[in-house]
Amino acid sequence: MSKRKIFNRVVFVLLLVFIVVFLISRSRQKSAFNDSDLIFSRIEVPVESNAFWTLLKATNELYWPDRLEHKLGDLSDNTNWDDSLAADVLNKNRAFLDLFDESFRQPFLLIPEPKTITEDYPYLESWRAISRIESIRAISLFRAKNEKDALDASLKIIQFGQRVENSGGVIIHYLVGSSIKTRGLLRIQQITAQTSLKEADLLALIRELDDFKPNNEGFTNALKVEYQTERKFLDNVAVGKFAGVETANSVLERTLSSIGLLAVYNPTKTKNEFAQSVRVIRDNISKPFSEIPWPDLPVMETNASTWKLLISGNAVGNILFELLDPSLKSFSSRKSRENVNVTATQLLLALKIYKMRHDKLPESLSELVPEFFSQVPIDDFDGKPFRYLPDKKIIYSVGPDLKDSGGEARRNGSDDYDLPFKIEF
Repeated sequence: MSKRKIFNRVVFVLLLVFIVVFLISRSRQKSAFNDSDLIFSRIEVPVESNAFWTLLKATNELYWPDRLEHKLGDLSDNTNWDDSLAADVLNKNRAFLDLFDESFRQPFLLIPEPKTITEDYPYLESWRAISRIESIRAISLFRAKNEKDALDASLKIIQFGQRVENSGGVIIHYLVGSSIKTRGLLRIQQITAQTSLKEADLLALIRELDDFKPNNEGFTNALKVEYQTERKFLDNVAVGKFAGVETANSVLERTLSSIGLLAVYNPTKTKNEFAQSVRVIRDNISKPFSEIPWPDLPVMETNASTWKLLISGNAVGNILFELLDPSLKSFSSRKSRENVNVTATQLLLALKIYKMRHDKLPESLSELVPEFFSQVPIDDFDGKPFRYLPDKKIIYSVGPDLKDSGGEARRNGSDDYDLPFKIEF
């Protein structure tokens, strides 16, 4: 190759580099950025008022051996019931259950502030176990004909789940709290099918369940705390710090600086994308799942060519967004599923009372209005009245696919399914 051709290629490459740097510099022009509305205000709670430390102490008393994991799981789900094993596990968890009860006398459940995006929360698995032990207690009480106490224990599981949702943690805390609440709701649904309690007790429970939907505050705060941990990580990346790499002169930082990777990272622009995602969900949190403007969520072109990513001026930020941004659509679906579970439980209780009075089920859910509900309860997925098929003895939600499949549950991994609840009385 001639020297002139080599020279021309070098000039061409330098020109491309100049263009990229010019475009990057323009993209990095400072713009106003204010995320004060997304900062979770963490209050100071005295240790003696914070149930977190009591629950942490309770985990040291927890009896849940790995060798019995499957059998104890069956007990907590009310399958393959074993009276002897249930009595044994409750007896061995007596101190644990006392501490769990004590935690409810403390006004707050607030976890320590999350520090990094990679932080583990080992206590969450123990909190799941707490709900399983309390579930076994509720089932045992019901089988012993202590129906009111059984319902109270089930309601305590729901209350605990909501406390976990509101504990000031990242999204995983809300999701664990939601799964705990669902366990308590399932217990109430099963008890409702067989209970002989009076109408007044069941009606009081319907009213109590009003306090557990929708938990918009816990949902919003979890979004904020998640955003704060992401924001801190993004700021650290800007100076070459990653989780577990704290020294300013780390090998990673020097490597990144030497290859110029940080020149294609705009932390402010990236934080703006994360903030927009949170605001879209937060500002529409009271709407049904179907009415949330999903197209307003930012979408990053991480599959674009290398040159297109470089020219964007935020190649690193785009990749980080795709890696770190939680699936807010899936998260919102979980929130709607939880609301549907609460609504279905209330409906089953109301239908039970109706059946006790009339010795039959109503022809329509509208017959439950206005005594039990001001209107037919709404499906949190599509915003329409909850579905009811008296001939099939089910009530149901259309679920996240937003298609009415006639009350069909999910089968063989199909994406088209409803969320049915059987009327077993």
